[in-house]
Amino acid sequence: MKHIIYSIYLLLLLPCIAAAQQMPAIIITNGNYEGDYKAGKRDGNGRAVIKDGSTYVGEWKDDKRNGIGRGTYKDGSSYYGDWKDDKREGTGTYDFTNGDKYVGQFVNDQMQGWGTYNYSCHNKYVGEMTNGCVTGKGTIFYNNGDRYEGQVVNSLKVGKGKYYYRNGNVYEGTYVADIKEGFGKMSFANGDVYEGEFKGNSRTGKGTFTWANGDKFEGEFLNGLMHGAGKFTWADGQQYVGNWSNNNRDGKGKLITKDGEEKELTFAKGQRL
Repeated sequence: MKHIIYSIYLLLLLPCIAAAQQMPAIIITNGNYEGDYKAGKRDGNGRAVIKDGSTYVGEWKDDKRNGIGRGTYKDGSSYYGDWKDDKREGTGTYDFTNGDKYVGQFVNDQMQGWGTYNYSCHNKYVGEMTNGCVTGKGTIFYNNGDRYEGQVVNSLKVGKGKYYYRNGNVYEGTYVADIKEGFGKMSFANGDVYEGEFKGNSRTGKGTFTWANGDKFEGEFLNGLMHGAGKFTWADGQQYVGNWSNNNRDGKGKLITKDGEEKELTFAKGQRL
């Protein structure tokens, strides 16, 4: 049930963390210009209307956009910040048509370096940008109060990272395309801890679940439940070794008391036979 609920939650969340919007390329043309000239070249402050429909208002040097300026593009997006030789270079702010906004570093006309990307759904990424994409090490602040710190590729959690839930739970481990996949550790706010394999966002594979009261299960999990071969150790030292199905003892097993006595038992869906 928890797996189903989390899957629905992820589906609702994913549209907010989709890949960052792409900026239109700058087209260098000899459009209309009004402003300062020096030695026959655009130099100083001026306004240019580009043939592709975009406009630029700001500083010029040696007939190129150099300094501080604002570019407004035909699709409705805009950039305000540093320019160098007709390219966005330095620090600036880019407003996308879908409501997203980026504030940070630009290199060779692209988002590159350190910056903050605000999504229209009010999620926020703070960290590294690579080749115009939300890619690198950073932190994602979700609009529901959750937070992720780690590797990001095209706005998705990829590789090693740490996810802080607003309810106090913390996951630390690997992600594949925004999904918990591989080895990880989930620490629950109530003191319970799971450490082991994840698949499709749930505890699936081999792992160890330790309850806050000292009980512990070591073995196989499926969709978050004890399922397969495993050993359950109670806090008082008593153990049960056998097969499990959907969190219930199922089939033949062995009960080992804290004094070391062993007893063969058989269960069917949690009921002793």
